[in-house]
Amino acid sequence: MTRFRLVAPAGAPLPVRTVLRALVGSGDSGDGLRRRLGVRHAFLLSSGRAALAVLLAALRREPGRREVVIPAYTCFSVPSAVARAGLTVRLCDVDPKTLDLDLNALVRLDLSRVLCIVPSGLYGLPGDLAALETIARRAGTSLVDDAAQCLGATQDGRRCGTFGDAGFYSLGRGKGITTMGGGILVTPHDDLASKIASRVRGLPRPGRGDALVAVAESLAYAAMLAPSRYWLADRLLDLGGSHFEPRFPLNQLSAYRRRLTERLLPASDAHNATRRARAEALRAGIDGVEGIEVPRPLEGTQPVYLRFPVLTRDRAHRSDLLARLRAVGISASASYPTAVGDIPGIGRYLALDQQACPGAASVAGRILTLPCHPGVTVADVERIVEVVRQDQRARRTEARP
Repeated sequence: MTRFRLVAPAGAPLPVRTVLRALVGSGDSGDGLRRRLGVRHAFLLSSGRAALAVLLAALRREPGRREVVIPAYTCFSVPSAVARAGLTVRLCDVDPKTLDLDLNALVRLDLSRVLCIVPSGLYGLPGDLAALETIARRAGTSLVDDAAQCLGATQDGRRCGTFGDAGFYSLGRGKGITTMGGGILVTPHDDLASKIASRVRGLPRPGRGDALVAVAESLAYAAMLAPSRYWLADRLLDLGGSHFEPRFPLNQLSAYRRRLTERLLPASDAHNATRRARAEALRAGIDGVEGIEVPRPLEGTQPVYLRFPVLTRDRAHRSDLLARLRAVGISASASYPTAVGDIPGIGRYLALDQQACPGAASVAGRILTLPCHPGVTVADVERIVEVVRQDQRARRTEARP
């Protein structure tokens, strides 16, 4: 790490003036949120995983469909939500070229016991949601569009989060916008919305204490995200961890966080434009480097790039690059520590006849994500590219007789 400067691995701007303005006033009736997202029904909950857990409970119908298909490499919040809803996790292998569900592996699964399919769209790269809609429809199951990391991303001009029967977004730290916790659950279907609404009404509503904690977290985050201060937060706090927690709380979103969401959403397009520009600069600089594979966006999709993912040769190569990047003040990430099937304690929640998932194991051991958020400067991008290219030159030198 350069002295007293470290670029965060991910982040969304959270202006102090926006935090303070959200302290007062009242949120609108929800019409603005629905218009902005292009949805018929929207519900605000305490987290993205809470949104998914509530949705899964609302989707439950005949007893025979208790499995939820998820990618075998994804955020640990996804299997946590499946477990929280009392359902069974059915893993589907991932394609390292897209980082999402391997469609060939998916169509080989027995979907007769499946309640829904939940693709992930990791790092803001959409999967083939149109194809997944077709597969789900033919199997008589539901598609849940996990757009937790895809706020503002599209496929063929259609917003991620609006495919399938329902979708959801996350407002957690490191997402497209952040209220330091929160989730948005959306659906176009009136009957499903009615079931969701009845469940949401029964959830606890946070009191004033939550608002005080949320404001304090927001102000601390806003102060520490800058590279000149993030190095301190990185030393003192456990940041960016992914944990399997089947017993997390389900709550409505507080009034303060609702107002903050409404104020932050209009800026998301500008943030995403910056992320795309940084990602394309990284792609141009890294493409073709020996030992580095860059997953390609699917044709017709417009990603938002919460992080820029690459695949290294192996774990040792990844560790070396992480250290080299940190030495120049760039906090890259190895992302989620294992494939879902290797999470300690998850065995009791998995389908008994689970297939092997070699693609997920490969991704878990090789993935490296590079920062491309609005706090990343052009000079930071140049540093990242130079480190990756220096690594290639050093390896070529070592390989010479």
